[in-house]
Amino acid sequence: MQERGRIASWCIIVVVLLVHLVMASGVPLGVDEAHYALYALHPALSYFDHPPMVGWLQILVAPLGYDEFTVRLVPAILYALSSYLAFRVTRILFPDGPAWTGLVAVFLLNTAPILQLMGWGLVPDLPLMVFGLLSLELIYRIHQHNRLLHWLGLGIVYGLAGLSKYTAIFLPLGMILFMIQQQGLRWFWQAGPWLAAFIALVLISPVLIWNADNDWASIAYQFDRGVGVKEWSLKEALGMQLAQMLFYSILAYVAAISATVSLLRKRIPEQDRASSWLIIWNTLPLLIVIGWSAGDGTVLPNWPALGWTLLAPLSAYWICRGWSRLWVKCLTVFSSALSLGLIGFVFFFLAFMPLATFPFMAPAIKDLVGWKEAAEQAQLLQQKWQKEEGVEPVLMVDNWTKASRIAWYAYPEPVQLLTDRLTQFDFWHGKPEADSYGLLVRDKSSAPESDHLEIQNFSCTLVDEMESGLDAIMVNRFQFYRCKPLH
Repeated sequence: MQERGRIASWCIIVVVLLVHLVMASGVPLGVDEAHYALYALHPALSYFDHPPMVGWLQILVAPLGYDEFTVRLVPAILYALSSYLAFRVTRILFPDGPAWTGLVAVFLLNTAPILQLMGWGLVPDLPLMVFGLLSLELIYRIHQHNRLLHWLGLGIVYGLAGLSKYTAIFLPLGMILFMIQQQGLRWFWQAGPWLAAFIALVLISPVLIWNADNDWASIAYQFDRGVGVKEWSLKEALGMQLAQMLFYSILAYVAAISATVSLLRKRIPEQDRASSWLIIWNTLPLLIVIGWSAGDGTVLPNWPALGWTLLAPLSAYWICRGWSRLWVKCLTVFSSALSLGLIGFVFFFLAFMPLATFPFMAPAIKDLVGWKEAAEQAQLLQQKWQKEEGVEPVLMVDNWTKASRIAWYAYPEPVQLLTDRLTQFDFWHGKPEADSYGLLVRDKSSAPESDHLEIQNFSCTLVDEMESGLDAIMVNRFQFYRCKPLH
């Protein structure tokens, strides 16, 4: 039975990987994809938005030809690796569990709609998921055998996780809570954990050096963004919980809660309780903080990805143990049909974009359609202005999400932002100078009636417009302005 589960798991992993690779080159880059792809074109110790791992990984594939396919090669491989590790970790943590537990863990990961999209478009959570799963295995082996080699490996994994995303801080926190619960404090006085901490600190030193050189801008930004709740709303917090049910599947959500309750009530066999607590301690702090932060509406759906990935082995264990119950089977069928239907529709639409059949999807593809053409048109207008008046205008955008696509398709042309907010583009290209000239690109539904606007001490005049769409349905309308200093 276990061998069948292993074969079925590999079939799922390979099929999903092939689907991601087949679709990789057929769709323009989205907001985050283009932004992180630019990381590799601007190598650095770290970045304002995130630690450097996503950029460093993209640098590895850039020599293959930096385009949509190679940009999406990294997330496809990381997602497949996460699925394999989910199977492996499940079998290690629950060796006496039901035979299909590893397969169900893989199934949970691959029926989560948001994880499927992440496996196609790179975000920092993907490498963090890989290192998070590896850390579970190492902590379990430390708990069982307490070997120095495992501690050293854990230090490396934590360091690489820290190079991936700042939420990696929850991984060592979870380890500490688990070890205190299971072994008290005697492990704390050994050399292993201190050597692991030293290794992790050395590995994350690029992030610390970059922040020290830049007034700790990245850490301050992420802390304010993720923890600094300004106005808390129960409605927003509950909305995020509902969103997690949709994005990570109803089955995974219900199974995780039910498994936690079963553990608290000691309904899980004694030999599997330590493994269950290991997963709970490594996920609960992260999900609690994200759940609280969601109260001000700033949390993105990919932020809890680490938590739900690490919960997959425990959720799968609970599903397999409770499979004899009719309601568990019904929930599994309903949730799986819903999630697979949503995944199938999204990938079908992205592959063919039949907008005439599904016109309501126009807003959903606004970030994908027309940006390459807009970047090319902006460069033509920039060159025309330069020839006419002898000025040297820089490309300008009023938001970093728009800048990511314009900068990607206009590379190596610098792009500056007309905003007070500090962004990664300020570190790459600086803020516009007081006497700068710029060609501003906007994607508004309409231009001002006067064809003129003032923004960030610049006077901007409309010089061109462009519409982009599919199947005779307009998706985007771009405006291009010549901007001059107000004074």
